[in-house]
Amino acid sequence: MDIHMIGHASIFVKTEDCSILMDPVLWDPHQQGLFDICPRREILHDRIPACDLLIISHRHQDHFDLRSLAFLPKDLEVIIPKDAVMEECLRRLGYTTINTLEDFSEFKVGSTTITTTASQNRVPEFGVIFADRSGVFWNQVDTVVDVDPALLRFINTRYTSLDFLLATWQQMIELSYQQHQPLSFPYQDYQRLLTNISKLRPGAVAPGANGFKYMGHASWLNRVVFPTTRERFCEDVKLVCPDLDGKIFALDPGDVVTIDDRQCAYSRQACNYVRTVYDDREELDFQPVNVGTDMIDHNPDNVPIDKLESVVSEEVETAIPAFINGRPFTFTEHRQWKVIYQLEVAFPNGRKKWFIDFSARNVHAEPGRNPLANYFVCITASSLVGLLEGKTDWDYVMLGGDYRRYAKVYAVTPFGIIRPRANLFPDILELKFPYQYVLKRFLEHETEKWLGTALGAESVLPAIAGGK
Repeated sequence: MDIHMIGHASIFVKTEDCSILMDPVLWDPHQQGLFDICPRREILHDRIPACDLLIISHRHQDHFDLRSLAFLPKDLEVIIPKDAVMEECLRRLGYTTINTLEDFSEFKVGSTTITTTASQNRVPEFGVIFADRSGVFWNQVDTVVDVDPALLRFINTRYTSLDFLLATWQQMIELSYQQHQPLSFPYQDYQRLLTNISKLRPGAVAPGANGFKYMGHASWLNRVVFPTTRERFCEDVKLVCPDLDGKIFALDPGDVVTIDDRQCAYSRQACNYVRTVYDDREELDFQPVNVGTDMIDHNPDNVPIDKLESVVSEEVETAIPAFINGRPFTFTEHRQWKVIYQLEVAFPNGRKKWFIDFSARNVHAEPGRNPLANYFVCITASSLVGLLEGKTDWDYVMLGGDYRRYAKVYAVTPFGIIRPRANLFPDILELKFPYQYVLKRFLEHETEKWLGTALGAESVLPAIAGGK
């Protein structure tokens, strides 16, 4: 059995006697122009292979794309949930052979068995298990699943093994922002996803669906839609299921997974009609503190940019690592919880990123983005230099919006996710530039500044002593 990743939730499955296209979205953008597949892809439409069967998991437009469906052959046999709206649209497009299946229904094509699985979502939808003599593959799509004893019995009584799981893995929370609800990391729901995988004990796992980004006027939502990265999820699955090490695949458009004799093999960019053209997943980095207004360094003191760059680089790349390494007990908790600290500095002419991995024996600052980061700090260059030189204080930096941070630190164990107690990890910058010390230096600086100004000019205030 071959599984071709077309992008997001669109896949092509080739069993030993059946070719199946599932949730086809074949043009970008889609979802009325709101979504684009991410990472960015190219599809050679004239090379898409013929198929025998079309499966659509549910009516959401990033799965039920009417433009794509309008261009596919109408003599295809179709499987959908029991959804009258979907069925009517398909018949209007010209499809005639439409099978509406309930949860846990079986559909056979030769030696291939297709089984629908249930979801706790409110819309009619299903996941699908594909099985032939080569192996068993479960595409959970967007379904909300709780792996309980009844579900395990259902799977175990029908299949000797689950060889590949395209797993539900994200908790989309952009509506939480729009509806003024908490944006904290969804620890409980995320733990449920990992626990489901550990109970299923698949032979191989890949994160499925949720491979899109918002476009145009809606692109600001990319900062609050996906609370974890694909890399972090794969690493957490490895911690929950150490036996899966080497069998966890992060699929890009054009990648192929092959199941043969119950064993899975991953082939990067092996598909001849889809390819990844650009990895733009950095745009999906979760940044709830930067929604609405980008951090801009207005540089109120007009410090030359070359000075800002040199001072910040020296501080981040030399002084801060030396500070950390010279105080091992101060950062014991950071090391034990394997904090990966992502620092983003906004300059007047752009941004720079560094990360510090506290699990390293000798801590140092690396330039760039780390997709496994779990502690995030943003600050303007002029504010960082001002703290360093005693020319500003934390009140100005924080109240002015020149400093923002958030964290999602946790430990994954076979028994679930463990969270540290609140406020366990003060920011490196707050430790290196303590509030009271910074305030004292700033007040001394301001005293000298205004003393010098006052001594050099006649008073412009009326005499007030003695009531005059």
